[in-house]
Amino acid sequence: MSIPFTCSFEQDPCGWQDISTSGYSWLRDRAGAVLDGPGPRSDHTHGTDLGWYMAVGTHNGKEASTATLRSPVMREAAPTCELRLWYHTASRDVAELRLELTHGVETLTLWQSSGPWGPGWQELAVNTGRVQGDFKVTFSATRNATHRGAVALDDVEFRDCGLPRPQASCPLGQHHCQNKACVEPHQLCDGEDNCGDRSDEDPLICSHHMATDFETGLGLWNQLEGWTRNHSAGSMVSPAWPHRDHSRNSAYGFFLVSMAKPGTTAVLFSPEFQASVPYNCSLTFYYYLHGSEASCFQLFLQVQGLNTPPDPVLLRSHHGELGTAWVRDRVDIQSAQPFRILLAGETGPGGIVGLDDLIMSNYCKLVPDVSTVQSCSGSEALALCPQTSMELPLEACEPGHLSCGELCVPPEQFCDFQQQCAEGEDEHKCGTTDFESASAGGWEDTSIGRLQWQRVAAQNRKLARDADRDVPGHFLSLQKAWGQLRSEARARTPALGPSGPRCELHMTYRFHSHPQGFLALVVVENGFRELVWQAPSSSSSKGWTVEKVLLGARHRPFQLEFVGLVDLDGPGQQWAEVDNVTMRDCNPTVTTESDREVSCNFERDSCSWHTGHLTDAHWHRVKSHSSKYDHTTGQGFLMFLDPTDPPARGQGALLLTRPQVPLVPKECLSFWYHLYGPQIGTLRLAMRKDGEEDTLLWSRSGTHGNRWHQAWVTLHHQLEASTKYQLLFEGLRDGYRGTMALDDMAVRPGPCWAPKSCSFEDSDCGFSPGGLGLWKRQSNASGQAPWGPWTDHTTETAQGHYMVVDTSPDLLPKGHVASLTSEEHQPLTQPACLTFWYHLSLRNPGTLRVHLEASTRRQELSISAHGGFAWRLGSVNVQAGQAWRVVFEAVAAGVEHSYMALDDLLLQDGPCAQPGSCDFESGLCGWSHLAGPSLGAYSWDWSRGATPSRYPKPTVDHTLGTEAGHFAFFETSVLGPGGQKAWLRSEPLPATTASCLHFWYFMGFPEHFYKGELRVLLSSAQGQLAVWAQGGHLRHQWIQVQIEVSNPEEFQIVFEATLGGQPALGPIALDDVEYLAGRHCQQPLPSQGERAPMSVPIAVGGALLFFMFLVLLGLGGRHWLQKQPCPFQRSTDAATSGFDNILFNADQVTLPESITSSS
Repeated sequence: MSIPFTCSFEQDPCGWQDISTSGYSWLRDRAGAVLDGPGPRSDHTHGTDLGWYMAVGTHNGKEASTATLRSPVMREAAPTCELRLWYHTASRDVAELRLELTHGVETLTLWQSSGPWGPGWQELAVNTGRVQGDFKVTFSATRNATHRGAVALDDVEFRDCGLPRPQASCPLGQHHCQNKACVEPHQLCDGEDNCGDRSDEDPLICSHHMATDFETGLGLWNQLEGWTRNHSAGSMVSPAWPHRDHSRNSAYGFFLVSMAKPGTTAVLFSPEFQASVPYNCSLTFYYYLHGSEASCFQLFLQVQGLNTPPDPVLLRSHHGELGTAWVRDRVDIQSAQPFRILLAGETGPGGIVGLDDLIMSNYCKLVPDVSTVQSCSGSEALALCPQTSMELPLEACEPGHLSCGELCVPPEQFCDFQQQCAEGEDEHKCGTTDFESASAGGWEDTSIGRLQWQRVAAQNRKLARDADRDVPGHFLSLQKAWGQLRSEARARTPALGPSGPRCELHMTYRFHSHPQGFLALVVVENGFRELVWQAPSSSSSKGWTVEKVLLGARHRPFQLEFVGLVDLDGPGQQWAEVDNVTMRDCNPTVTTESDREVSCNFERDSCSWHTGHLTDAHWHRVKSHSSKYDHTTGQGFLMFLDPTDPPARGQGALLLTRPQVPLVPKECLSFWYHLYGPQIGTLRLAMRKDGEEDTLLWSRSGTHGNRWHQAWVTLHHQLEASTKYQLLFEGLRDGYRGTMALDDMAVRPGPCWAPKSCSFEDSDCGFSPGGLGLWKRQSNASGQAPWGPWTDHTTETAQGHYMVVDTSPDLLPKGHVASLTSEEHQPLTQPACLTFWYHLSLRNPGTLRVHLEASTRRQELSISAHGGFAWRLGSVNVQAGQAWRVVFEAVAAGVEHSYMALDDLLLQDGPCAQPGSCDFESGLCGWSHLAGPSLGAYSWDWSRGATPSRYPKPTVDHTLGTEAGHFAFFETSVLGPGGQKAWLRSEPLPATTASCLHFWYFMGFPEHFYKGELRVLLSSAQGQLAVWAQGGHLRHQWIQVQIEVSNPEEFQIVFEATLGGQPALGPIALDDVEYLAGRHCQQPLPSQGERAPMSVPIAVGGALLFFMFLVLLGLGGRHWLQKQPCPFQRSTDAATSGFDNILFNADQVTLPESITSSS
């Protein structure tokens, strides 16, 4: 395969330059650099916010502006040259996108679009055509007063652009060009400059070919009706109109286009020819199909010279949307009788059918005196011209409808998996086939390259047999084709759907290829292509393999597409073949008992839950294995989301129920979830109803440790006959370092108990404000909140939510109380700790009181203090043998512009820890592992040795000394560019003159090669102060540390895992952190498993000896290097990165000169 010229913008712009003339311009950017912006959340190359792309930012002006990005100068593109790129925008963001090519004095429009555009990154592939000399490509985005203009561009790639290299001699059978290049015999006189010097199109070689390029007229050809000779310059009468012809690759070149109305046929017919026996008469031609899936181009052969001419014979048929390229095809005709060729085009709504460069080979001889024919009319037309539409009786259905019995089935009910006709005619040609019928189940080849899908008989291939019988049969096979463009072959069904969630495709296949080849099944829906299956690359068996693929619930219309690529000319046998395709359980109206099962442990199947589509990230029902373990038994099944299997570019994955009918006004949904990894993202639950926006019910972000957690959500229903709802879980990835899992769903009538945790991100968690309802749930996303913190505690962003009460005297006079009461919590079987984060205004708001309410009500906590800019942690111990509630009371102080806020309530087993302390047995206590707001930041995690994990960690904790004990840990191997540290932060602690921090740490780095570092920082409003650091490769032991701590103002303790100057691979773990406020550290005695502090004189002496050793080593190394050539020395004249001028030469890119590119 040829080596393409690509640019991912990871290192520099590769010579691409912004040539905009306004403030609306392109720059190299990445998502992590601009938070909460309108652009993409990740690049396309890596799928994270660490990757780079080219982007234009929003522009606030009202005038129309265009941002233009220009490529470096390039030279000599071959006829097969294809430009592929990925762009990201939304319909509201830009008015028009345009891709243009400039060579000489002409600028060609390769592609333009005014939308609508789908979400996420979209792929664009266009053919440049043959370009002689220098050329440049520009990508431009136009915005206006109603479009903000946010656009991004990534992964630009030129494929198959190189001309053939000169060779001293050519392989047998190939043609030697004047420039010494070699081309295939079928490339001679085909209307394209394949040699690069046009010697393969030399008039001396091609003088006996009859070519019609429509530059001056129709030539030998005659038209019956519907075809118009035209060009592109100033003639764009339709968005689908060709931007250039094929002959000259110019907007000023002429071609034929079909102007026939949809439903009628444009016919072009040849003079009468006679093939030179024993040779074939060949017709090479270029056709264009764009703008409509309903467009069709057909080529017929009609034998002449008989008393009753037979009906025309169909030799070629091309349907659908093939893009903006001119596609080559060729037919070889061997006939003892004279014949005519008929070219018929039928346009669908908004579609264009085009023709250019009709070339008859030198073995096609005109029949004397019959070189011209009168226009078809009357009975002669029936004999000469094909009837591509079926003649219907007068009482038949409307055009396009199917008549079966007394029914007229409209086209939107074709292939909807619901049989309308008694014999099922409306569901024929809908994908299900054994390929024994010539209709092939409706599968049609839509290839435009050197391969095509063909229905072939088994006896045509050695070793091949039909998949379900011993006798030879038919199947779908990859074969050579005459197309000149992209290599992969495609076969597509008609429009299908809607389908039900259990819809599956069953098939048998044979596939054998070298690593570059592949066989895949793709779903095409709303312009989005979703890969749903790919044959394993190790499929080398010569036998047939049975496969089934879940397609699931999809809207109409969608199409299925087999995509394949093998090298049929390569060494050894290669093949890709498909047979016995069956669509099963696709009727969306058929329901089973399991379709009503929201409660599910996933052991038998997925019940009513099914995966969503239009993204390449998917939930999968998997069996427990290694680090994947279910909640039900630890060895059963679960729903699992891993963004690396396969690597996903899409941001989210959906898991939905079938539409459900509510039976009671309130139901309680409980489920178990598992969020684990240093860069996992967000899991959220929503309710969906037709015609309404999704209602967010619950969400969790970031890692929650390597364990299962239970959650409850109360579902509120309106009991109406027409009301149905769906539940959907959406997993939104941040990067690729982490997994999500769900298990053991259960629904029961009635409301849930109060949740054990509440972040207020999705709801008020059932809290009810008493009295005047002064407590409110809010965020400061608009920046216009009249009171409250600037950011919440959960996400530390203005978009996050919290509960807040305005304690200003006009709303809450001095001494008055505003209460906030939870729902009932279930009785506790052991003591627990309720923690919450509170924020008090700088002006004294009053007193925050916390009460527990069961059979009686008692006050547990009272907080009276001036506030600040930080969220602070509060906690109360809870013991309740019966149902109970928590009540927060705000007692006003009568101060203007004051408030109190609450966030992140959490109920954990065990007594509350002291501030800054934690043994990690029940969780992280008051320590926060929140990652930074960008996608590239990483989080500390929480686990135990006994739990399976994909990340290395200690086998035992320090607290219990067993594998059942818990600890905090971080796997340093995830660190790299853009994410070189991870923080574990304490709650805010008061100023201190002398306190002691005592903790145990563990490092598990392989010796000599890898090194991570653990640091302790004190973070305050004045900045950060490092008070301790340790790096190394200590293995399999917990080490004790004591640190004297003093700080003149409120501060946080930060444990920072970072790189120690080398690549790091291994875990850093923490346990038994204890903060002793107001107490000096006591010097511990050295003991087994502990390390005593090193004395200062010994440490200084050792450091001096080590320094002297390094000096001697450096002097010796310098003396040795002076005697050696310097293999790594860079010349000051070395080429810098980027491209200024690129020459395509068999896709080996040569850089004649270079420029210094800036990023």
